[in-house]
Amino acid sequence: MSRDFTIEPDTTYGDYSLYEWGIYEDNSVLAGQSRKTFIKTYPTVEDALKDYPNASVGHRNPNNTFNHLPDQSMSAREEESFFQGEDY
Repeated sequence: MSRDFTIEPDTTYGDYSLYEWGIYEDNSVLAGQSRKTFIKTYPTVEDALKDYPNASVGHRNPNNTFNHLPDQSMSAREEESFFQGEDY
C-alpha cells in the first residue's frame, strides 16, 4: 500500500512539518475519518523532500467531523446508553 505524506510550513517556528495520512481504525471515535499523524520537523522544504520526494507540499486539512459525538459531558452509564442505545 502506498503511503501518503504532506510537508507543511509551520508559520510559528518557520520550519516544515512532515505528516503521514491514513484512516482512523474502527476502535476510534473518529473511525473511518482522515488521520493526520506528525512524523518529523525539517528546517527547509528541500530537506524534507530529500527524505520524502513523493510528499506533497502545502497545508492539508483532514476535514473531520465531530457531530456524531455528544455535546456535553456524560457519566459512564449515560455514555453507554448514548452509544449502545437505551436498551443496553
